[in-house]
Amino acid sequence: MRPRAPHDPTAESARKVTMPLLMGQVVVAGSSVGGLAAALAVARQRHRVTVLGERCSFVPPDAGVHLRPGDLEALGRLGVRLPGPGQAVSVRELRLLDGVTGEPLASVPAGPRQGRPHAVVADRDLRDLLRKACGDDPLICIRDDVSVVHYEQTGESLTVFLSSGERHRSDALIGADGVCSPVRLRLTGDAARLSPHATFHTSVTFDGLPETLIAELSARSAVTLWAGPGWQLVHYPAGGSRLGIVVTCAHDARSLVQGVRTSAARIHDRLPGLAVPAAELLARGADWRMWVWCDQERTPRWHEGRVVLTGAAVRPAFQYSLPAAFVAVDDAVLLGDVMDCDAADFPAAFRSYAAHRGRGGRAPGT
Repeated sequence: MRPRAPHDPTAESARKVTMPLLMGQVVVAGSSVGGLAAALAVARQRHRVTVLGERCSFVPPDAGVHLRPGDLEALGRLGVRLPGPGQAVSVRELRLLDGVTGEPLASVPAGPRQGRPHAVVADRDLRDLLRKACGDDPLICIRDDVSVVHYEQTGESLTVFLSSGERHRSDALIGADGVCSPVRLRLTGDAARLSPHATFHTSVTFDGLPETLIAELSARSAVTLWAGPGWQLVHYPAGGSRLGIVVTCAHDARSLVQGVRTSAARIHDRLPGLAVPAAELLARGADWRMWVWCDQERTPRWHEGRVVLTGAAVRPAFQYSLPAAFVAVDDAVLLGDVMDCDAADFPAAFRSYAAHRGRGGRAPGT
């Protein structure tokens, strides 16, 4: 790899005026959290970035995103700060309970006093913050009207095909548009596969819950996962005096489902033996929505030439987690670090990124 001269991160105004001769043209497929974070990270290395809208989002817009200490640091490196307490909620404890007996299985203090601050922010609010940061950067262009449907590369040539019929010549393509996106499917050779799990989401107000139940669940300050045989229920403070609730379990759908209304009773039937406090909480959800999305095994292939995968294109963005998997920003920061190079060296940069990320490494400094 042929690195450029060291860049002074404090000289932001100079960065926006003086551009290197060998800057790259980069396409990011997907305008989700991962795609927007990747755009910010790459633009900080003085490359021009075009973000193309994702085909469909799996994550409910009002669902909470659990931010770990490293995630908060990674956002800070991208120049993004969380909103005020009304939107970003500090979490003091992470709890794991037996979903049938209600017995505590694990508890981890999480807060500034422990030096491990955690927070929950709505996916919609986090996207808005990242979009604003992208909009403030003259090197980033966001197009919500088109998406990537195909790409072809031969040697040093990369052509990205768009849903509008346009063809876009680029130095690199970053796939951040889901595990069953056209970018991932072409790179890995996998076939689209329906997830065996459904996710159900709702939120309730604290005003509508008995204080005794709020206290029993530590609902105002903890992210809590109730683990059962083949299912899980998660609740978390969601800001605005609301409590978010997510259930993940098996389903009988035959196709993708996005935000279809369902009832608490139907969900309860899928959770045999659910402990009484969790069942009472579930029953109070009045606007349950069902989501079934694509699923894939974690791929050993992260890149191919000038094409690389990141965030939600590598692993599902919402299932199996508390309450949303959040590695996308960490991925983006690391990807931006290795792209501090000329456009000709992107394939080598992607090999370095894949080798490090495939070992489960975090971005330096996080």
